[in-house]
Amino acid sequence: SDCQACVVGTWKAVNGSASCILCASGKYSSEPAEVSEATCDDCPAHSYSADGSNMRTNCTCHKGYSGPDGSDCQACIAGTWKALNGSSSCILCASGKYSTQLAEISEATCDDCPAQSY
Repeated sequence: SDCQACVVGTWKAVNGSASCILCASGKYSSEPAEVSEATCDDCPAHSYSADGSNMRTNCTCHKGYSGPDGSDCQACIAGTWKALNGSSSCILCASGKYSTQLAEISEATCDDCPAQSY
């Protein structure tokens, strides 16, 4: 049978009929016929991708971070939170609540304002 190039997101370092290997999670490769795991690039900081990712845009921001897929992810600022992975925006603490921490992942981190304040 004819040999086939490893598809993007995979690599193979040996000749023969062995299967191509997926780039590990948190990495991606956008070129076919790669021969080394080193060709699988790291996702930007604070982002993640599934095994075998073939585009930088497969890298999505962690919880508590926001930004376009494949781009640098920024920590949610104080007073906000984000419970899901992906490019969605950070969510403001509800009226009458506040948070002083960065990169929060739960609305429960928003504390009640002191009495007679909001």
